[in-house]
Amino acid sequence: MRIGLSTVILSLVAATSVIAAPVSDSVNPPMHLSELEQRGWVMDKLKPLFQKAINSLQCNACVAALTGAKSIAYLNKNWVLDAANSLCKEMKLMDADVCSGLVYSQGPVMIQAVLQANLLSGDGKMICFQALGICPSPGITSGAVSFPKPRPVNAKAPAPSGKLVDVMHLSDWHVDSDYVPGSEAECTKPLCCRKYPGQSSTPKRAASSWGDYKCDAPKKLGIDMLKYASSISHPEFSIMTGDIPPHTVWLETKESVVPRTRDAFDTIAAGLNTNIFPAIGNHEAGPTNLFPTKMSGGDGQWLYNALADDWARWLPADAVKSVRNYGAYTASPAPGLRIMSLNFNFCYSLNFYLYGHTKDYDPNGQLKWFVQQLQAAEDAGERVWVIGHVGPSQTDCIQNWSHLYYQIIQRYSPHVIAEQFFGHTHYDEFSLFYGQGAKSAQNAISTAWIGPSVTPHTDLNPGFRVYKVDPVTWNVHDSLTYIADLSKAAQWDKENKTPDWHLEYSAREAYGTYVPINATQPLSASWWHGVTNAFEKNSTAFQTYWKYYNKQSPKMVACDGPSGCQAEIICATRAGKSEDACTAPAFPLKREDDEADAADKTGLHSLYKRAEAKPWHKKQCGLTASY
Repeated sequence: MRIGLSTVILSLVAATSVIAAPVSDSVNPPMHLSELEQRGWVMDKLKPLFQKAINSLQCNACVAALTGAKSIAYLNKNWVLDAANSLCKEMKLMDADVCSGLVYSQGPVMIQAVLQANLLSGDGKMICFQALGICPSPGITSGAVSFPKPRPVNAKAPAPSGKLVDVMHLSDWHVDSDYVPGSEAECTKPLCCRKYPGQSSTPKRAASSWGDYKCDAPKKLGIDMLKYASSISHPEFSIMTGDIPPHTVWLETKESVVPRTRDAFDTIAAGLNTNIFPAIGNHEAGPTNLFPTKMSGGDGQWLYNALADDWARWLPADAVKSVRNYGAYTASPAPGLRIMSLNFNFCYSLNFYLYGHTKDYDPNGQLKWFVQQLQAAEDAGERVWVIGHVGPSQTDCIQNWSHLYYQIIQRYSPHVIAEQFFGHTHYDEFSLFYGQGAKSAQNAISTAWIGPSVTPHTDLNPGFRVYKVDPVTWNVHDSLTYIADLSKAAQWDKENKTPDWHLEYSAREAYGTYVPINATQPLSASWWHGVTNAFEKNSTAFQTYWKYYNKQSPKMVACDGPSGCQAEIICATRAGKSEDACTAPAFPLKREDDEADAADKTGLHSLYKRAEAKPWHKKQCGLTASY
């Protein structure tokens, strides 16, 4: 089972200070005690109050807990962190070193955001909804986007040229340079296949030299993938939609991510003889996920400088200069096309910097800049590709931001914005954007192509895509996904073979069977909407999508019957903005029944039952742990 560590840590930090919440009859520590004694007093009071807070899991209790956390943090921030760390260890939610790493890296930013937030005027409910899923959605408050010019009358995309070129799409590299063949692949950490202190010398399952479903990719696998990719395609250019460092989220710092990221881009550059246009992922930060804004304060300049230096080998000087601002840029890879790479971490729900100023709907003015660039492209008659990491359709993209972004896509699609490309989920999927009105084939205006991950973490085969693209319209005419069957990794080692990289499927061939398409037409948003209709009417069509969504992993769960899985997955394909998703953010833990509580002598661990989460919504990225 899986637990969202970010929500666990946030709940711990809040619960440690519920003693100061207005609804509690507890009081602050007696002032005549020493600081050490006051800290002990907090810990002694904590257990029963934590039980009371968690048992309800109600919106008002969540807001009250955050308010309490704020009160205690005013007295001593370290008390909140120390108590959260102690609880995490006592409840055995994670290994002790993972508890400490996460609490002391993520916790300070979380606490600072709570101190900045106006918890009783809506911020508290927003945080409890977006990060924990306890409160209902507070609704959209970000308003309407202001555009410099009205949409041109009868604006149309250019006609197809009849020619096609290749463009390669890599995403979620997550190659682990500390991967150790033969190490434990069934460990208790969020990421396995490494040599951790105290591990047994006899692993329960030894990691193959080529990778494992519970681990990030060894460098050997990444290099072999690049070699194969270069042999089957000579792309006009390539895109990389973010996430370079491994999933060691409790260990990552500024000092660790910079050299890891540099080495990864050196490896990719050596393996692909093509210009690469990257986007910034949530794992590029150290600590993971934390991207300061102008309003939040905090230092992110080191990261943008490092990425600008890494990307300078591919980008023009003006784009490199733009990256140094906050990770976004625009560049032209070919005549008539402009790539706009955005920092979607400014909508990411695990970027705790965002919660101190929830009314800062456009952090750093990036969406305003985006509109300016799109208007310039429209005026110049250029086509645009948007690339990023966390797609606006994902439930972990904050709804107010996603709502504004969706309006921009509506204004400039399909006559300016040709396509959008994202990563983050590790799955092979897509989502659609619509104009004003009903979600129909006639009203579908843009496709977000969500690329498969290079990493197999977790329970997926490694993969990448090659698009067949019209070099005038810059629309996608086919999407080819390539994978290797990692279930054969032990056999490759035994037989001294390399991975069996192969074409998994052509989107045009796989779904054209159900929704025929003219040979000269692109895989448009309208066509994809027709495919989603086929998913609803034809179970074989949907199961084809589900198979490819999981990259044919032998670990994939069933998505059929009365579970609701099929309806929710189809809904996700039509939800270009997170507010339209059929699955809300969810608190991943729930309390046990009374019988289980009585059997638990600690009085704490029984409060956390591994939630019976919908397995088809397993989050592969962010702060997660496998059990």
